[in-house]
Amino acid sequence: MKRNAKIIQINGLRGLITALFIVTCLTAGFVVFPGLVAMSIWNLFAGENIPEINLFQGILLWSIIFLTYFIATKQSVAVSFATPRELNEEELKTLMERVKMQSQARMINKMILKNIEEKEKQEQDASENKEGKV
Repeated sequence: MKRNAKIIQINGLRGLITALFIVTCLTAGFVVFPGLVAMSIWNLFAGENIPEINLFQGILLWSIIFLTYFIATKQSVAVSFATPRELNEEELKTLMERVKMQSQARMINKMILKNIEEKEKQEQDASENKEGKV
């Protein structure tokens, strides 16, 4: 199992909308805009013998340019596609223990926060009662 895996958690409708917004902005900034620029440059230099291209073809041209540069500079691929290997019994047991500990810690934190809130409420009520009697 990969030790430094990045996990993104999306909670609720707000998280889903935020994730959709981020994906849309990244797509517009890194795919559509460079495709628009590639299309504009192509059409600017297109003469009578070379046909003009549309936005989709500009995006394809940008992809070709980017992949060619990427291959030419021999950069390592940050995204890899592979089937994950299954966990063995020991790793699964360790994972389940960690999940149980996190669950228990979450419950204890809730109980502590609830007790703190109750104490603060009691202190506030006591101070209000003192002020009312004086």
